[in-house]
Parts: sequence; structure tokens; C-alpha cells
Amino acid sequence: MSFSEAAVFKWVVIVGLTGAVVVAVTLLTRPLVGALLGLVLVIAGCVYGYRWMTQKWHELGAKK
Repeated sequence: MSFSEAAVFKWVVIVGLTGAVVVAVTLLTRPLVGALLGLVLVIAGCVYGYRWMTQKWHELGAKK
């Protein structure tokens, strides 16, 4: 599986912005709120990644 440079750059920007949002919320509120927001974002990213990977597995299975 190959990734284009544009796709990787998009993910770097997404992860960077997400980290910045978590840090900003943590600095503006309590650390617990920032930690919970970070946890929610990690769980959402895992769900998205799992859905993406199962779609790729189905596409690869259909090409055989």
C-alpha cells in the first residue's frame, strides 16, 4: 500500500491541529478537561482508522 505525499501531509496537519486544540483547551481549563478531550479525539481517530482499514481490506479482496 503506498501513500501519496499529499495524503501524508493532510494527516500531519490534522494531528498537529488536534494536538494544538488539546493543549489550548488544557491551558484554558483544567488538565482533566484537556485529557478527556484528547481521549475522545483519539477514540474518534481509531474508529475512523478502523473503518478506513476495513474498507481497504474489502477493496483488496474484491480485486483478487
